[in-house]
This record gives sequence, C-alpha cells and structure tokens, in this order.
Amino acid sequence: MTSYNLSLTPCFLSGGVTVGGDGGRSLAGLRPAKVSTGRWVQVRKRSQPVRTFVRMGAEGNGTKSNGVNSNGVKSNGVFDDVLRMSQPAMGAIPSGPPPEKPDPEELEKQRRDLGRILTLFMKLATPFWKEEKGARWRLGGVVVLTLAQAGISVAFSYIGRDFWTALSMKNMDKFMYQAELFFGALVIGTPIVVLYTYSRDMLGLRWREWLTKKTLGDYFDSINYYDIENNSDVDNPDQRIAEDLAAFTQTSLQFFLTLLISFVDLLSFSTILFSIYPPLFLVLVGYASMGTFITTVIGKQLISINFAQLQKEADFRYSLVRVRENAESIAFYRGEDRERSTISKRFGGAVDNFAKLLKGQRNLEFFTNGYKYLIQVLPALVIAPLYFKGTIEFGVVNQSFSAFNHILNDLSLVISRFEALSKFSAGIDRLGEFAEFLERKVEEEKNGTAEKITLETTPEATIVLEGLTLSTPDAAKRVLLKDVNLKVEKGERVLIVGPSGVGKSSLLRAVAGLWRSGSGKVIRTEDSEVLFLPQRPYCTLGSLREQLTYPIRPEDANVDDKELQDVLNRVDLGSLPEKFGG
Repeated sequence: MTSYNLSLTPCFLSGGVTVGGDGGRSLAGLRPAKVSTGRWVQVRKRSQPVRTFVRMGAEGNGTKSNGVNSNGVKSNGVFDDVLRMSQPAMGAIPSGPPPEKPDPEELEKQRRDLGRILTLFMKLATPFWKEEKGARWRLGGVVVLTLAQAGISVAFSYIGRDFWTALSMKNMDKFMYQAELFFGALVIGTPIVVLYTYSRDMLGLRWREWLTKKTLGDYFDSINYYDIENNSDVDNPDQRIAEDLAAFTQTSLQFFLTLLISFVDLLSFSTILFSIYPPLFLVLVGYASMGTFITTVIGKQLISINFAQLQKEADFRYSLVRVRENAESIAFYRGEDRERSTISKRFGGAVDNFAKLLKGQRNLEFFTNGYKYLIQVLPALVIAPLYFKGTIEFGVVNQSFSAFNHILNDLSLVISRFEALSKFSAGIDRLGEFAEFLERKVEEEKNGTAEKITLETTPEATIVLEGLTLSTPDAAKRVLLKDVNLKVEKGERVLIVGPSGVGKSSLLRAVAGLWRSGSGKVIRTEDSEVLFLPQRPYCTLGSLREQLTYPIRPEDANVDDKELQDVLNRVDLGSLPEKFGG
C-alpha cells in the first residue's frame, strides 16, 4: 500500500477514476463507500484494463460497502485503488480574508460616467467594421440612402412653401403645379425611405450575427462559460448574448444614422431658417440648449434604474427557467410554496424598481411635454409680426414652422430620446462588463499570465498529479488541497472517498481542467480519450443520435445506427429509437 499525505480544506464530492483500454464496463461498478476519518490517502493497485473513466457523484456517507470499514481500506472487487481523503486539523490552513466586493456607490458612479460608456461602446462596436468584409460598403450604402432621405425632406420644405403660398393667393395654376411636384417627390421619396429602413435593419442583423458568433466563441473558449457561472459577478450571460446584443446592434445603427440625418437636417434647415429671420434661429438654439440641459439633469438617474431593471427582469425570468428545468425535483420535495415565494420575491423586486423607473419618467415628462407643446406656438410668436407687416408671404410662415421643427428635433435628440438612450447606456454597460471579462480571460490564456494549474496531455493511458495545489479563484487564494503527487497507470482503478467537504470534487475538477486556480501539473490522456460524468446528468438539444454521440458534433460523429443500437441494447434501452426516433 502506498500512502500520500494530503492537506485539505472543505469542498465537495466523491468520484471514481479508471484508466486503460476498452469498453467502459466499469459503469455498473460505481457505488458508494464508507471510510474512516484520517489524514492520509491510501492507494492499493491491481491491474485490469478498462477504459479511461471519471465519475463525479455524491458519496453515500454511512452506507456500508464491500470490504471498506472504519479500520482501513480494502479492494471490493470493483475498484483496485481507494484514495481516502479527510480534513487536516483545524487551523492547519489559514482561511484568508473574504473576497472584496465592489463598492455599490462606485458602480453607480461608473454607470453614469458618459466617458466610460463611450469607451465601452467603441470597444464593442469597432471590431465588426474592421474585420468583417463588406461591412463598410453596406454602411456606405445606408449612408447614401440617409442623405437622399434628408434631401427629400428639404425638397418637401420648398414644395410645401410654394404650395401654401399659392393657396393663400388663390393662384390655381401655381397651386396645381405644386401639387404635381408634391406627388412626384412622393413617388421618388417613398422607395428611398423604405429601402433606407430595410437596409439599416439588414445591416443591424448582419452585425448582430457577426458579434454573436464572436461572443459565443469567446464564451466557450477556455471554458469561460464555466468560470462565469462559478467565479464571476457577471450575471445572466444568456440574456446578454440573446437580448442585449440584438438591442445593441439595432439601436447603435439607429442612433448613428439618426445623428447623421440630424446633422444634415441641421445644416440644411438652419440655412433656410436663418435666411428667413435670423433672430428666430437664435431663439431656437437657445430653447433647444436649455431643454437639453434640464432634461439631462432631471433624467440622469434613469440610466442606473434601467440597468437595475434589466438585471431584475433577467433574474425573475431565470428563476422561472430553473423551475422548468427542475420540475420533478421540486415536486418530490413539495417545494411549490418555497419556489412561489422565491419567484414572487424576485418579481416584487422587478415591480418595485419599475415603479421607481415610472416615477423618474413621470418627472421627466412633466418637462418634456410642456417643452413639446410650446414648440407649436413659439415660431409664430417670433415671426408673426413680419407676416402682419406684409414682409413675408404665408408660405414662408409655413416653411419657417417646418424648418423650426426640423432643427428643434435635431437639437433635441437628447430630450426626445432620453429614455431610449438611458436603456441603451444600461445595455452597453452590461455588454461591456461581459466583454471585458471574456477579453481578460482570453488574453490571460493567450499570454500565459493567468495563475493556473498546468494541464498536459499524453498519448499514454495514465493520470499523473505532480505537486498539485488547489486554491480558491478569488482574491483570498485560500488553499483547498496542497502538494499532491499521484500516478494512476493503465488498467488501475481508483475510488476517491472521504467526508463531504474534504475536496474530492475539487480534485476531479482539476483533473478535468475545470479547476485552474492553484499550481502544479496534471498529466492525462487527451479529452477525446477520457470521459467525465458530472453529478448532474445533461441532455443536449437534439435527436437521440446526438444525445448518444455527445459531445462530438453531429457532422463529425462517424458511427452507424447498428453500433448505437448495440450500445442501447447493452444497457436495456433498446426501445428508445422506436419511442423517440433517431
């Protein structure tokens, strides 16, 4: 018997490890064992070729098993080696300080920092236009349509001026001529507006497709999806990928093109309005500037409230998904009341925050609605004296109204779209946080700067641990398992046993490459030659064939139906293809 001294602090799990050749016949042999408490790992060895196999499952403490008792460890005919783990004496390993939590006030301040929001936006938006072929050409086409749309608006302004002048002068010939021009401009302008909207949305769709594929690549690279779930403050990555990315791409294009068309509008109609009556233009600029400032002051809190609403709605939806995924377990526990209470509490948080959001919007609308209504009379109050004196025609008054409203809309983008901008900023913050985490993990993996356990593969059927130390991935770096050396040769089978919380699960995760915080080396066969069974069974989305060949991609699974049927027959599940199809 070979003994290994382990220093351990609480974690969770037990499991079995076998190394070797064919078949996987050790599946049926995995069963719980009861062992005594000690501070040593004991290993017995007996050769019998089996396939490499790792099982993670809860140990049945207190359940008697063949040949294993409180006095020692004995082979039970199923496992050749028994690796016994137990906690060291209390205080052997310092726990260290708890991980630092972000300061809520600092987070709130960051979410209101427009400079930070702009930096995150550029980081998210730039890669597509740099790397995707044809993206800039498509954007150029949309920009041309945007400028054409602005030109149509200017044309309608002049046509409308002469139309109303002819009407006020009772000039029938000029009136009919302007009506013909109006319908001609309508025939030309309608396809431009429709094609602009279609091209913009299609470009947004291509952008979303590209960005989603890139994000999914980073998400699954180096098992970042696992790190996010276990060692990160990034919540609801599913929502950020499925919903926030879609909103980001579509809204980004809409805002960019709105800014562009507003800029062109501003230049065009400012020239028109200034030529009609310069003081009216100055009144307009002052009115819009005042409105933008007041709106920003009143509504700046909406950014953080919208961020919280996205988070709370996602948490509420996730709690419902968990009930759907664990319906049977909840039913066995009769946990309906508890689940209803938990879900209601999360929904209540979303409702309370939304009520806060509605109050903020109400306060903002007290100002914005008055601001909009005053627009209807403000140009007339300024320019009416000129009309009464006969200095300008009635059509010019109408044109000044049109130009005034165009320019005011251009200068009042912040006011008219403040709520949408606050939601957009909250979405950028969530996506930026997600992207920064993935980018940091990818860079650490690429540059080799991450403090991690080294995982090496070998063509030999073996599992080797060299100086393996496991620590928590937080700032405290608490040691869970220290300086373990172990070698399992081909044909040897090892059962890992010990009290709950001793570190069995952490050890197996390190062998699998999931637990990377610590030091030392793990040497084992390649991923395609080793099988880990998790505690919680997983069924992929797909057919029965795809379930059986998982994780191999369907197009790479070189196996015929007869082989799959033989496997099902061996485990008494041969009727599944008839029930569910292939």
